[in-house]
Amino acid sequence: MAFLNEVKEKSKVLRDLTAFYQRDEGRSLLEKLWAMASRRPRSFIFTGMGTSEFVSQVLVEYLSRKSPVPFIFWEAGELLHYGIESIRDDDVVIAVSQSGESIETRRITEHLSYHLRLVAVTNNPESYMARYSRVNLPMLAGKEASISNKTYSNSMALMLLIGRALIGEDYDEVFADLEQVANEMDRFLAERQNEIAQAAGLLRDATFVYFISRGPSLAAARQAGLTYQEGVRIFTSVLPGGSFRHGPFEIVGQGHYAIMFASDGHGGDLVRNMALEMAELGSKVVLFTSKNAGEHKNLLNIVLMPAAPELFPLACALPQELLLYHMAADRGWEAGVFQRGSKVTLRE
Repeated sequence: MAFLNEVKEKSKVLRDLTAFYQRDEGRSLLEKLWAMASRRPRSFIFTGMGTSEFVSQVLVEYLSRKSPVPFIFWEAGELLHYGIESIRDDDVVIAVSQSGESIETRRITEHLSYHLRLVAVTNNPESYMARYSRVNLPMLAGKEASISNKTYSNSMALMLLIGRALIGEDYDEVFADLEQVANEMDRFLAERQNEIAQAAGLLRDATFVYFISRGPSLAAARQAGLTYQEGVRIFTSVLPGGSFRHGPFEIVGQGHYAIMFASDGHGGDLVRNMALEMAELGSKVVLFTSKNAGEHKNLLNIVLMPAAPELFPLACALPQELLLYHMAADRGWEAGVFQRGSKVTLRE
């Protein structure tokens, strides 16, 4: 039950994070990040492993529109072995690790110990990364023993604040958005868990699930693709909607299962249209969406708060984890219990 209990704490720790960064101590950390970013940077480089890499996806559209500085997110193992020598003094490097000790991201921090624009995002203020970066931005997710859940949503929320800090924009609108998400999490837990039970029923016979989205919501798809392998012990594939159309669409039909994410906007409309089309062709689809995509016996719409595309993956975090828990239980697994790995990966 550890995983489920931690999921139920998501709204509380999200409010804790919001409160901290509204206070002087938190704002001063974000202002230090702005000071680094305002000195003619060559690029913003985000790096991490697994969840800690995926969360930066929420900034792709926002920073592409708002910042003239190129934005790169790089899996830490690949950056460590195939890109570390390319980092220059004028690059702002933001290294994300829940533990602050993940082997690849820690080694990047060690390699860049001289780097004056090295920022860590961690959940452990005593970790190596927190102590040896120039600035450490705490996730404030509290204790987490199972697979990523609170650290996922809090680090993603922190990415939204980091995005504003990098370009010198005001944070107050983000704080209001995060409070709204926390309220919706509480409401979903209190009133809408029956929808998750229905979704688990639709996917009960699945042995392989495709996770499909576009834009910032790919953060939700990539996170689910990872954690459903960890927690449900099910095979998964994660693809942008366009890539799925280019070839894998041939697999659509009876025996095919998908979980899809569709925010507001044109990209979300494309995902909604595809979800309905897939259902009509025989696939069974659970769609986390900002608006109903249409009615079909093979399609279950889980309608969440309409939001800017970069906020929508955060709105999906709690319901997608509740679905993970139900699907694991249906298969006789206790979600979030490690059998072959551990919470902190210390070996490459």
